[in-house]
Amino acid sequence: MVARPRLTPAMADVRRAIRDTWETYGVEESDTLVIACSGGADSLALAAASLFEGKRAKVNVISVVVNHNLQKGSEEIAEQAKTTLMELGFETVEVVKVKVVVGSIGMEAAARHARYEAIDDLAKRYGAKYSMLGHTLDDQAETVLLGLARGSGPKSIAGMSALSADGKYLRPLLGIRRETTVAFCVDSGIKFWQDPQNLETKFSRVKVRLNVLPVLEKELGPGIAGALARTAEILQEDNAYLDAQADIAFHSSAKTTNKSVVLDVEELFQLSPAIRNRVIHNALVLLGAEPSKTHVDSVSSLLTNWHGQKPLTLPAVRVVRTGQEITLKSTKTLKPGAC
Repeated sequence: MVARPRLTPAMADVRRAIRDTWETYGVEESDTLVIACSGGADSLALAAASLFEGKRAKVNVISVVVNHNLQKGSEEIAEQAKTTLMELGFETVEVVKVKVVVGSIGMEAAARHARYEAIDDLAKRYGAKYSMLGHTLDDQAETVLLGLARGSGPKSIAGMSALSADGKYLRPLLGIRRETTVAFCVDSGIKFWQDPQNLETKFSRVKVRLNVLPVLEKELGPGIAGALARTAEILQEDNAYLDAQADIAFHSSAKTTNKSVVLDVEELFQLSPAIRNRVIHNALVLLGAEPSKTHVDSVSSLLTNWHGQKPLTLPAVRVVRTGQEITLKSTKTLKPGAC
C-alpha cells in the first residue's frame, strides 16, 4: 500500500487543477468519472489527485488502462498500472486490450482512435459524466508546434481544450508542467512507468519534445512552452466565436435533406471567407467526410470561380453547382438522423 505523504507544492498544484476543472465543468456529488491511465507520471498523478478529490467531493472515480499491444511487455505494463491504481485506493480498474489498425492514418493516430473508443465504451457502461485525460502543458506546446509545422490551420494550432468539443473529455492538467506530474509521483511515493517510445524520434511528437523545443528554449530563452500554450488559449477563444458565427450562417444558408446539404450561393457569397469556409467544412463533416483545406477550397471555388465546372467527387461527398445552389450529397451510408 502506498503510504500517505505530506502535502508538497507539486501535489497541491495538481489537486488544485482537478478541483478547479470540476468546479468549472459542473462535476457534482455522485457523478462518475473515468480516469484514463497508462501508468506514466502524467496519468498516475491525475489518477491519484482525482481519487483524493473524489473522496472529498463524493465523486465516484474509476479508471481504465488501455493495452495497445504495440510493444514487448505491454500486457505486464498494463497489469502493473492496474496494481498501482488499486494500491492507491481505486475500487474499479479495468484493463482493456485494443487492436490498433493502422491503415492510412499512421500508427499514432490509429492508436489514439482505438484508445478513445475503449475509453468511450467504458464510460458508457458506467454512466460516466466525463472521462479525464492526463495531457499537460508540455503536451499542449508540442501539439501547437506540430500544428504550425504541418500548416494545419487555427483549429490545430489551438491545440487541446480543457473540455473536448464533443463534451466527453476533461483535461485538467493543461496548465501543469510535466516536471510537476513527475514531482507529484516522486513526492507521493508512486512508482511510474517511463515509456521507451518517448525516446524514439521516429515519432513526430518525440522529435518536437527532444529536439525542437530544447533548441527554441536555448535560442529564444525560457518560457517557450508556456507561450505556445497561451497561444492555444487565445486561438481557442477566437475559434469559439468564429464557429458560433458559422453555425448561425449555416442554418441561414443551408437546407439539409436525407444524405444531402444544399447551400445558397448568394448567401454564401456575402460571408467572409473565414465564416464561409467553416460553413462548407461543417456541411462536409455533416455528410460523413473528413475534409482537408484542399477539399474546402475546391467547394469554395464553385462559388468564387464559377465557370460551369463539372461536379466534384471528394472523399465521401459529391458536390455540384446548379444555378444559385451548391448541392453536397453523401456517397456513404450515414447514421440515421445525421442530416
